[in-house]
Amino acid sequence: MNTPQRGGRSAGQKYTELARAWRRRFRVFFAVWLGLAVIFGVIGFVVGGQWKVTFGIAAGLLLGSLAWQRESPPARIQNWQWGSEGERKTAKALRRLPPADWRVWHDLQWEDKTNIDHVVVGSAGVFLLDTKDCFGQITVDNSGLHFQWLEDPDMVSEYRGIFAKEGSASAGLKERIQHATGVRIWVDPVVVLWGQFEQGPTEVDKVTFLRGSELVDWLCRPNPPRTRFDVAKVSALLDQAAREGLGPRPRIAGKRVVD
Repeated sequence: MNTPQRGGRSAGQKYTELARAWRRRFRVFFAVWLGLAVIFGVIGFVVGGQWKVTFGIAAGLLLGSLAWQRESPPARIQNWQWGSEGERKTAKALRRLPPADWRVWHDLQWEDKTNIDHVVVGSAGVFLLDTKDCFGQITVDNSGLHFQWLEDPDMVSEYRGIFAKEGSASAGLKERIQHATGVRIWVDPVVVLWGQFEQGPTEVDKVTFLRGSELVDWLCRPNPPRTRFDVAKVSALLDQAAREGLGPRPRIAGKRVVD
């Protein structure tokens, strides 16, 4: 099993890039905060008695809160780090696949800098995996993916466009494989969920949803492939994509495949 890329690399790089930009925006605030901590620390060093303790504690609290603030960017940025961590979990789980039977690629890049989290190829077929590291109770039905907060059961977030997103992503990879190799193969979209998802492997609108802990057993289940195909040809294309990228996104039904 060949895994030359590191899972979560793109999401991790995006988090680092955005977090640095956010810190640059607030560098004056952080500098003032640090300056106050230094001033309080110096005063605590100079004065005596109870004031030494008071100013020392104040300096410590300022430094601690500064460190916390600096490492706590907004959720819109933090989401990239959570995504990267989820993809690393999936990559780790996939190491359990028998190397003689499976090939795995992580973080394959399209020309427009968007990516595919993971692709798994074996005699059973080609699988496009999209990792979601989620909070709360997760459910899926015909209307979409739902996240119910454990602290507030009335608070539910929904992802209604996930079927179209996963379907177009798998169709785009299928088109790329067929165009480059001549191999006609169905690409199965799979959403890998790290969180509280108790439904078991569930297929809705040709997209499979399952817990990360179920992934390898699900892939290895006795299940004949939809069609027999040239695994070596497909693997060679994906090896090239790992080195050079997937190229431009195909257009499906006149529209560019969206991520």
